[in-house]
Amino acid sequence: MATILVISSKSVDIRSWQSVFRLPPPDRPQSPPYHARRPHKKSRTGRCEKLGVSCSYGAFPQSQDLQEMKKPDGAAFSLSLKDIELKVNQALATDSGCLEIGALKDSNLAQPMTVVAFQHFMNYSTDTIGHPSIRHVMKSDMIQVAFGSPHLMYTILGVGSLHLSRIRPQNQTWRLAETYFWQQAIQTYQAALSSKISPQTVDGLLSTCMFMGITSLCPDRFEPTDSWVLSNAPGAMNWLCLQSGLRIIIKLAAPHMQSSIWASAFQQTHQEEVQLYDEGVTQGRDGLDPDLADLCGIDDSTTALTNPYYEPLRILAAIFVLEHNMKNASQCATFMGRLENNFLTLLRERDPPALLILAQWMGLMCTLSEWQPWVEGRIRGECKAICMYLEHSTGPRVLRLLRFPASACGYHLAYV
Repeated sequence: MATILVISSKSVDIRSWQSVFRLPPPDRPQSPPYHARRPHKKSRTGRCEKLGVSCSYGAFPQSQDLQEMKKPDGAAFSLSLKDIELKVNQALATDSGCLEIGALKDSNLAQPMTVVAFQHFMNYSTDTIGHPSIRHVMKSDMIQVAFGSPHLMYTILGVGSLHLSRIRPQNQTWRLAETYFWQQAIQTYQAALSSKISPQTVDGLLSTCMFMGITSLCPDRFEPTDSWVLSNAPGAMNWLCLQSGLRIIIKLAAPHMQSSIWASAFQQTHQEEVQLYDEGVTQGRDGLDPDLADLCGIDDSTTALTNPYYEPLRILAAIFVLEHNMKNASQCATFMGRLENNFLTLLRERDPPALLILAQWMGLMCTLSEWQPWVEGRIRGECKAICMYLEHSTGPRVLRLLRFPASACGYHLAYV
């Protein structure tokens, strides 16, 4: 499910824009030292040709609003608390359900919960975004858009309240607020999608879509036995499929992206993506983990078109050698949004090679939880579930490949 957008004749990879917020981690086992895979030889080949999109690189227009914004926190931070409350209420006034917000009260708070959630999003949640250009838009232009977009404002309140709910797990009021804000966000977003996308609505729809997957990544009290790998619960793997959800909205929004508030930030992330992925090996085994390549049947002539495991392995080879820091941790997180439909099908079927590939990425994310604590919400538990499922395999290669993810997520393998 490769999601490529052409903006001003420029191919841009959407999947790198799927940012998720860091959440404070609970107590967890210490991750083992990280050891990078061996470097791989670079070779430029036709990724754009493979995907059937244009590779010409023309001028990329800057958003007028972004050019006018002098400070990263923008006009929103110049507002008084009373101004914020007024603007939030005005943004939600077109939604009939907003009257129920008055029932959401916390006697310990001096301000309405909507204001507290909004402030938390602005002051804390956005600061955890790894890429500075994405973070800048979220703290400036996107907030101005939210003041005129109910579904985006509800989404912002949902993110802020989710963050607060996880920080204060005993506070049932924030749990109720989180549920309500997300319910309203989804309903109003679905209603907005039913209308034709225009230059006036594109930024609100794009911004909302970028946050929609966060609830599935940070579920409340997730256990390994809740994983689709160990249960037959319908929809248990939906969290992973949702991470590729920008594809449809981006296709619909493509004619209006040139003037979007996200244009400049998306260009910058695309240029970094080109350097990281498009210059990597796109055929054969060079640079890939030998055991995984053998398990997945990859030889010197294999490409992404002939083998569903190839592209995920190629991405792993690129991100495993990155230096550990906040920005690169965010880049590593985009792996889940890059998975194609055929690979997701293999995961749903509990295909061992596919599960092992996903487990390698999950293990990597566990070693990066210093910068991505949201890993503790689901990813560490999902990694343990894969280890539990595969550790009974009699194949020595499978057990050998489980060692890294098991050690990284804190699971003790019984047969190793």
